[in-house]
Order: sequence, then C-alpha cells, then structure tokens
Amino acid sequence: MSSMAHPVMINPEPVKAGGLSSTVYDRLKSAILSQEITPSTAMQETDLGAKFQVSRTPVREALHDLLREGLVRRRGRFYYVAQLSPLEIRHLYEVREALERMSVRLFIEYAPEASLDTLNACLNEQVDALKVKEIDRLNTLDSEFHLTIAHLTGNTLLQQQLASVHDKVILARGQTPSTTPTWSDRVIVEHGRILNALSRRDVAVSDAEMRYHINSAARLHLGMKQTPLESSV
Repeated sequence: MSSMAHPVMINPEPVKAGGLSSTVYDRLKSAILSQEITPSTAMQETDLGAKFQVSRTPVREALHDLLREGLVRRRGRFYYVAQLSPLEIRHLYEVREALERMSVRLFIEYAPEASLDTLNACLNEQVDALKVKEIDRLNTLDSEFHLTIAHLTGNTLLQQQLASVHDKVILARGQTPSTTPTWSDRVIVEHGRILNALSRRDVAVSDAEMRYHINSAARLHLGMKQTPLESSV
C-alpha cells in the first residue's frame, strides 16, 4: 500500500526518557487495541519517532515486539494493524478454548472462596455497563472477566498466554462489523452461567459452560449464525 494511507493519529505528548522502547510499545499497543490506529493506517519508524519525539531505535524495537506478537504486519517500509483472516480467527479460538477451559479447571482447584466475590463484582459491572449502553466498557469488562479467572488460578504462565490471546480477540472484535442486538445480553447470561458453575466448584459444568461461551464468541467473529441460547448445563 502506498504512503498515501491515513496518517497515524496518536496523542503527540512526547515520551519521557527511561525505558523508551517499552513506553512507545505501550502507547502503540493501546492505540491499536482501542482502534485509534486503524488497519488502513500506515506506520513508519521515522513518522512515529517524530510524533513521540524519540529516535527511530525505540520505535523500531516497539514495532518489532508488536510484529512478533502478531498485532501488526509489515509491508516494505510500513507497518499496519493486523487483519485476521477467517482461518486465523478459527485458530485463535481453538487455542483460546483450550486455555479458557484450563483456566476454569485450575480456578476450581486453587482459587480461594473469596475469589468468587471478585468475579461477582466484575459481572455486576458488566450489567451496569449494559444498562447505560456503554458497549466499549462492556467489551473491556468481557476480557477482564476471563483474565480475572486466569489470574485467580495463580498460574502466571496461563495468565500471560491468555492475555496475549485476548489482545488478538480484541483485534477480531474490531473487525466484526456489528453484533446481533442480543449479543451483549447473551455475554452476560453466559458469564453468569460460568460463575454459577464455578461457585458450585463443578468442574464438568464449568468446562461445558466455558466451551459453549467461547464457541458463541467464535461464531460471532466468524460471521456465523448464532445457535439459540440453550438451557443452563
């Protein structure tokens, strides 16, 4: 694509000295996941360096990290936000399902009883966000619900892997033109079922509810027709 692509729109506040590449990385990643930088936006080291008021080196390092994580792709001198193909989305959700099902199993085995209060609070926040139609916040809380379950397992490797997967889920969500009118309600219902099963420390039901929920999300992002919401397992 030519350099006539849309210019990068990022807060021009200069990056402070100290850990320049990580700071540039954080700013770029945040702009990508919030869709402040769109897939049609061409990113170039020199342009980004000028915007952040840093040299090309920390920008190059940040872009290479994002490239390695699969959040951007390179075409010649330019970088673009990754556009996931249907096959890539399917592969993403196959991995996500495996990690999320592991997460609920480990939660039941290791998480203290008080952890359920944390998940209840997260679910209540989702309900409140839906009431006032704050869909962006609801989407953020959606990921937070899943990542909180992983965090409460105490397994740091699982947390890291699932956080990386959720970054790509956010990309896939951004590619979805629209959701069905009842999708947000469905997310909350399915999260409630997962929480109910976790509160009963029922491994089989928790696993089944999580699998059903992840399959629903995969169908949404692949543009497939949703199956009717089934009765709780």
